[in-house]
Amino acid sequence: MLTPDYLSFLINYEFLLTMLVLFVSANFIWRFWKVRKIPLIYLALTFILFALGVFFVALSHTDHFAIYPILLRDYMMNGYVLPFRIQGHLYSVFTDWVIIIFQGWLKGSIYIFAFSIALAELGNLFLFAFTLEAFLEKKKKLMILYLIIFTPLFILTLISFNVTLNFILAMIIGLITYIPLIYLALRAYMMTEQKVYRYGFLMIAMTSVFLSLFFVFLFIEGALTEGWSIFIPLGYTMGLLASITAYIGYVLPNWFRRLIGEKT
Repeated sequence: MLTPDYLSFLINYEFLLTMLVLFVSANFIWRFWKVRKIPLIYLALTFILFALGVFFVALSHTDHFAIYPILLRDYMMNGYVLPFRIQGHLYSVFTDWVIIIFQGWLKGSIYIFAFSIALAELGNLFLFAFTLEAFLEKKKKLMILYLIIFTPLFILTLISFNVTLNFILAMIIGLITYIPLIYLALRAYMMTEQKVYRYGFLMIAMTSVFLSLFFVFLFIEGALTEGWSIFIPLGYTMGLLASITAYIGYVLPNWFRRLIGEKT
């Protein structure tokens, strides 16, 4: 259930996740500067867009935090007429449309998370581009097929102000992005003999698993619960784990190489 303490916890968690993902992105940019390989730019853009998505969710939650006392006051006045959950939903729908009409599409889309979801979907687009560039030789047909599926879902996210629908769209785009990467990373893991790269490919596969769970938990939160459930922090925890495994798997830092017994 929504409480001020719970909402404050979410905001702090979101800002922490933003900083961690930006740290991962900075490492990819630094690696690109050293080796000049295009897939690293795709990875950097992926995680920069993910970080921005989480950041704008945090901004939206700060607006919710400001509105919450008004909702609580109304509940104290007439809570016996309507249950808090129903009243909260009606109040949320009303405030969504007030913000959209009087403050514009951008402010409204940030408030109801559509802007953040669209950023995450764009991040997945660049992650799929990385997958093709890093693992496959024939890329053009697969990219065209992906764009045929991605484009209408992305446009629908931008024009829809239904939170549940947008979570569903994000989950679909996420799964069609991560499942091929999991398969290709595990195949590379099986084919590679050098230990450090085997563990690296395993971490890449785990990153996609965690990202898949991130979008699945958000879908459960948006479509199958009454809202403000445990699935929000669970989803963010999956994002946190994905950032860690992405950094290890894609960068292969020296401390990780030493940990598995590989000479740096």
